[in-house]
Amino acid sequence: MTAAERKAKIAEITGGNYFSTDGKGKRIRYCGEVKTFIEYEIPMDLIIYNVENGRIASLVKSYEREHSSLNPEKEEDAKQIAQFLYDSNDIANKKTKRNIVANGQLETGIITCDGVLVDGNRRVSLMRQIISDSSFSTSERARCEKFRAIVLPEDADKKEILRLETTFQMGADEKVGYNAIEKYLHAQDLSDQGFSTSDISEFMNLDGATEVTKLLEIKQLIDEYLEYFGLDGLYTRLPKGFEDDLQKLNTAIRKIKNGSINWIPTTRLTEVENDLKCISFDYIRLNAKSPDGFEFRSIASTSNANFLVNEDIWNQFVKSWQDATNDITETPIEVVLSKATTTNESSRLLEARDNEWRTNVKDNLMEAFNDAQTTLNNKKEKEKPGVLFKRALNALQQIDIENLGAATDKSDILKYIEQVKKICDNVSNKVQ
Repeated sequence: MTAAERKAKIAEITGGNYFSTDGKGKRIRYCGEVKTFIEYEIPMDLIIYNVENGRIASLVKSYEREHSSLNPEKEEDAKQIAQFLYDSNDIANKKTKRNIVANGQLETGIITCDGVLVDGNRRVSLMRQIISDSSFSTSERARCEKFRAIVLPEDADKKEILRLETTFQMGADEKVGYNAIEKYLHAQDLSDQGFSTSDISEFMNLDGATEVTKLLEIKQLIDEYLEYFGLDGLYTRLPKGFEDDLQKLNTAIRKIKNGSINWIPTTRLTEVENDLKCISFDYIRLNAKSPDGFEFRSIASTSNANFLVNEDIWNQFVKSWQDATNDITETPIEVVLSKATTTNESSRLLEARDNEWRTNVKDNLMEAFNDAQTTLNNKKEKEKPGVLFKRALNALQQIDIENLGAATDKSDILKYIEQVKKICDNVSNKVQ
């Protein structure tokens, strides 16, 4: 059924009447005014999913990047969208589904004049599951054959529809939960539609325009992260825990830009910022954990316990990172995706690509991190030479002397021995 056909059938149901005259119906803020809309029972075959739904933006955008555009008017694409809606929060969806089976639809949705959902995508997908499941009784399924909704007038523009979706989904329906990425994508969509930061803050139920600005800054970092690895638009490839790391990175970037790090001259601000981004992206993708001795805050933090506080530590860390990553090559994304025929297969191939990269760089990246962390820790103890000597002694005692003959870096070892001897002689003369 085409949009024009759906529109005509919905018009037959509404008679072109949208607003209540007796005060009964659903009250919403529409085009700057609080209005009461008439509630209608709309047959399910006239209801179309909103492919731009904020709840599943990352899944839709990634799918379309990997495969092709989704058309909710096509049966197979509608099934894919419904699956995304269910996967977005399966625990909450199971609970809501049980509630619908027991009580029917309790919350009134919102649709456009041609049947596109503005609010109620999740409920419609669950009601359709119930309709098609013969394990439910005839009456339970019959209650789901029509969707109770208000219908927006024909003159409802895209900006107003997006505002309504945001208000009812991210503002009022936050209890259902969103994936970490969705609020960043939605804030950007609203900004692209011309909404001010104040408007976005109101629609998304945020704590002011400053929070919106941070969302947009982190959305920019998200896109830069994906582009850095050739994953443009594949938002599902963001690793778990990315949000906290990018928030730290964003704060550190602000600190660099406002000149809060004293050792960075004006001529190096852009260089240091770019290095920090690239280094942070690599370690975010590496996905190292605290048990490995890794703490992302050592790279990007506003405290004094990070590599940026000291020029020598930062410069050496950058050099070590470059040495660890310069010779690494990867299979282009398009080549990987061309081998996949399903969503699950493309995800598996992309994950394999990530794992291969991690295998190739992990040891060297962790060595670079640990060296910088050790130097930073030692600088904190510079007034306690005894502590540093004990630490150095413990490290030297870990050397497997019996197998030194097989070492491939003997010349480096001899060079380090001479340097250690000079330091020890110098210190010995000072303390005697």
